[in-house]
Amino acid sequence: MSIDNDPRPLHDNPYEITHDEVVNLTHQLLQENPPKTSDRFVCYRLEGKEPFSDIGRGVERLVLEQTFKNNAAEMDKEYSAYEDQSMFFISFDATKEAPSGVLRIIQNGPAGLKTLHDLQEESTIGISKEVVMGYHDIDDLSRVWDVGTVAVPPEYRSGEGAVSVQLYRAMYLSALENKIDHFISIVDLKPLGKLTGYLGIPFKPLAGTQPFKYLGSDRSQAVYGYVPEFYKKMSQKMRTPRGLLARKALKRLVKGTEDNTLQF
Repeated sequence: MSIDNDPRPLHDNPYEITHDEVVNLTHQLLQENPPKTSDRFVCYRLEGKEPFSDIGRGVERLVLEQTFKNNAAEMDKEYSAYEDQSMFFISFDATKEAPSGVLRIIQNGPAGLKTLHDLQEESTIGISKEVVMGYHDIDDLSRVWDVGTVAVPPEYRSGEGAVSVQLYRAMYLSALENKIDHFISIVDLKPLGKLTGYLGIPFKPLAGTQPFKYLGSDRSQAVYGYVPEFYKKMSQKMRTPRGLLARKALKRLVKGTEDNTLQF
């Protein structure tokens, strides 16, 4: 990503980024790297070390504080160890020059993977990394992506989930590009129901685990997805009665009918 100068706000805690700073960063990003399409929603991919990735952190804080009361201090405590291992997919409403959603991937590195770390805690379900790897035949953590957050502001959640679909499509294509075989995550049960029921994303309980309380959510589920199965299973979803109801969204997600909106 081309950046003429470092626009990053000077905050020891990057989750303290203000609304005005997000607005300014967004304007600068879209001016320096204008979308190559006239579509309303466009998606950029940013490494966690890139200055513009703070736009994603601002969206995460805003949405997760509203939903689960995870304030800036809590977000920094939870994610600071993983910042340099993070990759952000950020959706923008180009007509308003405003961020419309973010999905964070955590790649394996010195801090490990957040989901595997957190699941070892007795306050969650107390399951070891080795058990998870054995259960799902994972032999190389460099081929695992941890979906750290998905955050879409309320004003962009209507319709057929255009922003969420774009974010998951961006993640899937990037996973194929990077030869990723496994997705893991911890997801609140309410959005998980839409992901698996409406969109047919083939997540299943990780290592056969049950829901538990997690970071302000009363009921979250650790999930696992095998990337090489995604296309086949989601294509099958398109031919079901529920798939017909979500036909437009599934075409974007499975067939990539709007991949021109992905700016990478």
